[in-house]
Amino acid sequence: MLRSLLVDITPLRRSASFRSLFLARFVLLFGVGLVAVTVPLEVYRLTGSTATVSLVAAAEGFAFFAGFLAGGVLADRRDRWALIVWSTLVCGLTFVGLTLNAAFLQAVWPVFAFVVLNGLSGSMGITALLAVLPELVDASQLHAVGALNTVSMRLGTVLAPVTGGAVFAVAGPGWNYGVGAVTALSAWVVLLLVARRRAAVPRSDTETAPPTAEGPLRAMRSGYRFVVREPVVRGVMVAGVVGMCGGGSLVLIPAFVDARLGGDPTVVGLMYSALSAGLILGALGSGRLGGVSRPGRLLLAMMIVSFLCYVAAGLASVVPVVLLLVVAAGASVSVEEVLRYALLQIRTPAAMLGRVNSVFGAQNMSGAAVGALVAGVFGSVFGPADAFWVYNAVMAGVGVVLLVALPGLRRVGGHGRVEVS
Repeated sequence: MLRSLLVDITPLRRSASFRSLFLARFVLLFGVGLVAVTVPLEVYRLTGSTATVSLVAAAEGFAFFAGFLAGGVLADRRDRWALIVWSTLVCGLTFVGLTLNAAFLQAVWPVFAFVVLNGLSGSMGITALLAVLPELVDASQLHAVGALNTVSMRLGTVLAPVTGGAVFAVAGPGWNYGVGAVTALSAWVVLLLVARRRAAVPRSDTETAPPTAEGPLRAMRSGYRFVVREPVVRGVMVAGVVGMCGGGSLVLIPAFVDARLGGDPTVVGLMYSALSAGLILGALGSGRLGGVSRPGRLLLAMMIVSFLCYVAAGLASVVPVVLLLVVAAGASVSVEEVLRYALLQIRTPAAMLGRVNSVFGAQNMSGAAVGALVAGVFGSVFGPADAFWVYNAVMAGVGVVLLVALPGLRRVGGHGRVEVS
């Protein structure tokens, strides 16, 4: 019973290419996490300006957004493995540049330049990576792939910030950047070997995306048209936007802790950590998701449950209870993420996987930004003590509306077919 609930590791056992890619990505993500926590610390140390830190973050976000959109077209027109390999190499080289800047120049403008370059190349690589995953495993294992991806990504968000902050305090930014460069270049070597091994193995037409004859702009339009017209994919995208907007409530946590839980900064950190722990637990316990008869309905239900957990946390006044509720919210979001990933891959033709995954990545980023802005408005209107639970209560209501308004997603069956109720 317990074994059937745990994350399915069959893709790691059966596919050598997926196993190598998984390990390379885990190592890479740890290095990326070290760099991500170091950049704002270094910029603030150099300038003493929060505005400059925000500008760097905004520049990186814009670069990721543009890279996702461009990467989708490239991933459907070019060799996806080559795009993954080159983007990882560029990532490593930008980290080398940050290391050298920290050691010698200690200037802000190179940080801007390297962060933007890394954002552009990294988002293109992510898009291509998501597009090649379905060719490495059987379609029945896509839920397991989504769960394993969540585990690798979320472990990095737990381990890297703690490590990076401690190293920065003791040794400065150069060591974090240097380790990030080593991890990225190590991952590049592994991915290069995987790409060469894949190129040497004959593959069926269904395993590769046929090159499109469309121009870049027309290819992008056809990708958007598919997203709008395909009922399940459209529903997944809409649900993704709402889910990411709900994540905007995280900006309300510091004020909530100050107003209801005594203002201890440690509690703020524990709440963020509890969310990451819940996300990991949800992915680790996803073993039965592949057999769910109505995955779209479960996806929407888990979205509503996550918001309701936040509502309960916002009304609680005992720290352990709040943390347990945040863990439960994270676990619900994790199940939602796994189902979204699997449904997108199942319902999207191989030739469009790059564009569809790029749209998904871009809308996730924009959804998070919009959610943060809307949550900020709730904070100013309802005050720090109530804004957290009120915002999530509203988002739970939006989730209920989606459950009714997205019949295509609600009725999709376990194999990706839309069932008639």
